[in-house]
Amino acid sequence: MRVVRATVVALALVLLLSVPAATDRAHADGRVAMILAAEDYQNFKRSEIGVSKGEEVAEFLRARGFDTTIAANPANAAARAALRDFAAKASNADVAVAILMGHGLSSVGQTFFLPSNASIDRSTDLLSRGLSITNIAQIVGRAQAGGVCFLMTTPNFPKPIDGIDVKPQFETNAARNVAVAFSNSARIPISRIDTAAGLAANEVLSLLQKQPNIDLRQLINACGSQQQGSIYGVAAAVSLAVSAKAQPEESGKEKKPTVTATPIGPTENSSALETLERLLDPRQVKRIQTRLAEMGLYQGPIDAIIGVLTRNAIKEYQKRIGVAETGFLTPEQLAALTKAP
Repeated sequence: MRVVRATVVALALVLLLSVPAATDRAHADGRVAMILAAEDYQNFKRSEIGVSKGEEVAEFLRARGFDTTIAANPANAAARAALRDFAAKASNADVAVAILMGHGLSSVGQTFFLPSNASIDRSTDLLSRGLSITNIAQIVGRAQAGGVCFLMTTPNFPKPIDGIDVKPQFETNAARNVAVAFSNSARIPISRIDTAAGLAANEVLSLLQKQPNIDLRQLINACGSQQQGSIYGVAAAVSLAVSAKAQPEESGKEKKPTVTATPIGPTENSSALETLERLLDPRQVKRIQTRLAEMGLYQGPIDAIIGVLTRNAIKEYQKRIGVAETGFLTPEQLAALTKAP
């Protein structure tokens, strides 16, 4: 129990530090965007999509009234920090858009964006060294409408790694009000994946530059290489034309009242909980699996690996106790599942 208590305290402290203050969310209304663009990889070949294209997209979105942040060649820590900041802004925003440019890999039903310092030796490394597109979609889903665009290139490996695929994988029910587009798909030969990503990036840039009255659906279709890639969900036909907020305000014009966003609690910060999960040692994970199996919620191996079966069992447990079904345990839920019988 000493190890469990220490872990719970650590989890609670990190949650406290990682959940943005309510005052930051008061400015979340409107249009927000995050761009992660990785080109120069430490352990893989360069991505075919340059950081400069990410910067161009950022400028075009800013011109359309988006509060846009871009992380160029982000390492793991920097990418996750950008995602935390974006999560605060996306809550109660009108439109949220996340655009990722760089290498991607898939495993156990999820696709991951690889930060510039990623090193992948086995499929489970993706959980800690990559950013889950599913989690990003859930963050985007905090807005009224949103989209995720992954212009996905492929890293090079000396030899194949079991359990890893270069084709996108995504659960369609991960976020109901979000459309997720990949420039990659099973229809595209592996040798053409990087080319397809480059073409999709050019199409996105052309659309933002030349079409003043585009909507979110058109942007998502461009990211998905006009159906040659993979698109999950249906994007809302929300206009991305230059908003009134981006125009100079006329003197004497009545302003709309500012709506203060309601703060989210730690249980909703799935990005933080995902990070905290990695603090668990194998004995704790096995204990969690054993308890979930005793409850009839888990039928997989007691292997200390939090895969799809364990994640689904955690969601069922959360559903049973009447809390948010995030698939990630809060400190209180962790304590309940690891306490001695």
